[in-house]
Amino acid sequence: MPYLRKVTISGNDYYYLFHTVRDGAKFRKLSKYLGKTEPDLNELEKLKQEFIAELQNKPVQEEKEMPNIVALLQDLQEKEGYLSKESMIKLSQELDIPGTDIFGVATFYSQFKLKKRGKFIVSICSGTACHVKNSNSLLKFLEELLEIKPGETTKDGNITLECVNCIGACAKAPAVMINDEVFGDLTKIKLKKIIKELK
Repeated sequence: MPYLRKVTISGNDYYYLFHTVRDGAKFRKLSKYLGKTEPDLNELEKLKQEFIAELQNKPVQEEKEMPNIVALLQDLQEKEGYLSKESMIKLSQELDIPGTDIFGVATFYSQFKLKKRGKFIVSICSGTACHVKNSNSLLKFLEELLEIKPGETTKDGNITLECVNCIGACAKAPAVMINDEVFGDLTKIKLKKIIKELK
């Protein structure tokens, strides 16, 4: 995108539009007069006319309004269940912004998942109340039952296991959240029955 630079010489403002990196050479030609008490006014006037002509031919573009990348990624994840590399590349092309910007946002927020997840997201709480009531043993039990670790998905693609800080169900500790439903006051027997129903 073209951008404008300004130099003030002898109280006068001179503007120059950069369009490519090579334009910097012309700007340096003008800036050599900075600090001189008696610059060559004829040369300055000639450069000034060149700048004006170039400005008329290449009007400065207004900066595009930045789209809400977070909201767009949330919509995308809701549809696909996660953010695939292909979908992020497509989004960057549609928005005409670098893919690194999209990836940067996706990796900054923990809500975004870059791996395909299962139909059921089993989130076991490791908050203080649940931890005190031995949620760690339930996590180990789930790992053995599902044969996966937190962040992984079962081979059939049905269940993804996650360990989260808090699900807001302290009164029902220990608890898990499966998608948007909370199950509390858990024991290994109750948990095994819930998982069996998911399968």
